[in-house]
Amino acid sequence: MADAAVEQLVDYVTSGAATDLSCAVIHQAKRRVIDTMGCALAAVDAPPARIARELAIPVCDAFTARVIGDLARTTPDLAAFANGVMVRYLDMNDDSGLPGSGAHPSDNFPAVLAVAEAMGASGIDFIRALTISYQVQCRIVDSAPFNLRGWDQPIAGGIAAAAACGKLLNLTRDQLREAVALALTPSFSSYQTRIGDISMWKACAGAHGARQGVFAAVLAAKGMTGPADPISGKFGLWALTTGEMRQIRPYVSNTERLFITRTVIKKHPVRNAGQLMVDTALDLHDKLARRNITALRIRTFRSAFKSKDVECPQAWAATSRETADHSVLFAVAATLLDGSLTPDSYDRRRYLDHDIHGLIKNTRLDIDNAFDRDYEIGVRNCAMQATLSGGASVASHLKLTAEDMASGPSDADIESKFNRLTQRMLRPLQQRALLDVLWNLENVENVEILLDHTGVH
Repeated sequence: MADAAVEQLVDYVTSGAATDLSCAVIHQAKRRVIDTMGCALAAVDAPPARIARELAIPVCDAFTARVIGDLARTTPDLAAFANGVMVRYLDMNDDSGLPGSGAHPSDNFPAVLAVAEAMGASGIDFIRALTISYQVQCRIVDSAPFNLRGWDQPIAGGIAAAAACGKLLNLTRDQLREAVALALTPSFSSYQTRIGDISMWKACAGAHGARQGVFAAVLAAKGMTGPADPISGKFGLWALTTGEMRQIRPYVSNTERLFITRTVIKKHPVRNAGQLMVDTALDLHDKLARRNITALRIRTFRSAFKSKDVECPQAWAATSRETADHSVLFAVAATLLDGSLTPDSYDRRRYLDHDIHGLIKNTRLDIDNAFDRDYEIGVRNCAMQATLSGGASVASHLKLTAEDMASGPSDADIESKFNRLTQRMLRPLQQRALLDVLWNLENVENVEILLDHTGVH
């Protein structure tokens, strides 16, 4: 008997619903492409990105894709991995925003881009495939938040990348089934990646899922078969991650917006839970007017800390970049002391400085029951109170409504973020030229033009 969950996915990928996109959806997709490309270009010279590029051995075959930055041609799966490391490194690419389920669906962007370039796909076909990848990954993690059982998001990401790349490769239904199995069964990913002293692999896990999705789709196109019942089988996805059978909700619903229009586009280089906290810290910093803080109290909702910030001592005393950019405590402390949080905050190893550690040690973190209740109805709160050296206190309280989160940053804000992130890599005229291509992506005849504009000076 066929795996019902796999059949449901194949039905979606091969349906008209996967390709019939409104102008509003296309516009939202382009916003995320610009955001993701900016994140990737900003991390071209990052240590794990350099390692990944060295592994992307140049090839001359017709079926190739290029690496952002140096534009070296390599196999599509290695291009997906190298570009994926760049996308994820700064922790500034978008987040699903789904409660209890970590997912960064733009991790699939490099997989879709690699196969689209190798196939000579058009811009609109690229957007359609990217939309599929967002929808598949977010729906799977929304249906079964398996992070709590110690499994990581690249499991769903690999499936999503395989589905999207399969669409670009024009796989048959049978081949799509095999691609899903080949992406999933060999590639179970542990949440240990994000626990304790976090390593370089944090930026590589999603990239590995993207690479596996590309490889699986290409294998299926060549006739490779994969394990039966990869999702619902005795040792399939549900059995190993949730311990019980789950029902994946319909991939497309008349009452829900597509996920590519709903993901959280970040302003700050810290995980999604820290975005509102950094905004609150910025507001509090302005009120402090350079006065010294002796103690800090933070009140927020429980889900913002996922318990690991409370239980994991590394979050209170980060010694690596990767641990620091997953620590909202560091993000808050650096913002209060410096008046900003940027990628440079990590590059300067600010997380090792005594004033940062001193403030974190004098920080009290409380979960507010009222904030928890607000969170259940779609409102996020963060309140901070700083005690000054003379005994006085200064406070700030910010909230985000569901409407705030749905609207997200403006197009101008997205361009501004792109320009800030890429200013060291691209000249102003290059930035403008690439942005013009990306804003017109649905009319581009061949996506290779995107890569043409990413060679760094």
